[in-house]
Amino acid sequence: MGRMARVSPLKVRVFDACRLRFRYQYVDKDEGRAKPRLRPADTAGSLVHRVLCDFFTKVPENERSHDRLLDMFRDGWQALTPNYHRIAGVEKHYEASLHQLNNFTTKFDIDAHPFMVEPYFQEEVEPGVTLFGRLDRLDEEPDGTLQIIDYKTGTQPEEIDPKQLIFYALLVEAKLHRSVSKASFWYLDDGSTWTTDFADEDKRRAREELLATVQAMEDVNEFPPTIAPHCAFCPYLKVCDFRNEIAETRAREGW
Repeated sequence: MGRMARVSPLKVRVFDACRLRFRYQYVDKDEGRAKPRLRPADTAGSLVHRVLCDFFTKVPENERSHDRLLDMFRDGWQALTPNYHRIAGVEKHYEASLHQLNNFTTKFDIDAHPFMVEPYFQEEVEPGVTLFGRLDRLDEEPDGTLQIIDYKTGTQPEEIDPKQLIFYALLVEAKLHRSVSKASFWYLDDGSTWTTDFADEDKRRAREELLATVQAMEDVNEFPPTIAPHCAFCPYLKVCDFRNEIAETRAREGW
C-alpha cells in the first residue's frame, strides 16, 4: 500500500455493493462526470436525523416531549426551500417523517443521555489507513463500553449487513480508546431495533477485511455494475450507463 489511504465505512460499502457506483461516486467525482440525484425522501430523512440530533443536544431534559420533537420537525420542514415544497408528492414524505418521529417518542427513551450525538471522527486505524465518518449516536452501556446507534428512516430489510457498523466500531475505538461492545440499527418506520454484539475476534477480522478492501480499491481498474434491488435507491440511477437494463430487471423481478 503506497500513499495514505483515506476511507469511510460508506465508501467501503459502496465498493462492495457496486463497482460502477463506486466509480461514479469516488473515481469520477473530481471530473464532474456523474452528478448524484437526491430523492425527496433523502431530504426528509436528513431532516429527521438533524431534528433528533438537536433534540438531544439543545433541548433540556425537562423540556423534552412528543410535541416539542414534532414542532421542531415542522419548523425544519417549513424552512426547506420553496423548490422542495413544489415537488409533486412531497407531502407523503412529510407524513412519513411525522410517523417516524411519533414512533420515536413512543418506542424509545426521549429522556436518554447519549454519550455523543453525531460525532465526526477521523483516525489512522492501521498504518497507512485513515478511517473517517460521522455516527448518529453513541450510548454508554452499564459496563462502561459503548454502543453505536444508527437511525434508519426506512423499514427493516430482510437481510441486514452489519459490516458498516463494525468499521465504525474500529474508528470509535481508535479515537476514544474505549471499547465498543455492540451496535444497533433503530428503524423509525416501525420502531423495531436490530442489535449485534462485537467480540474481539470480529474486530480483528474487520481490520483484515478493511486492509484488503483498501488494497483492492487502489488496484481496481474495472467497474462493472451490480444490478440488484439496491439500484432502486442509488443516487446515480438517472445517469447510470445501465439504467435501461436496470429498468428491465426491475420490471421482470418486481422490485
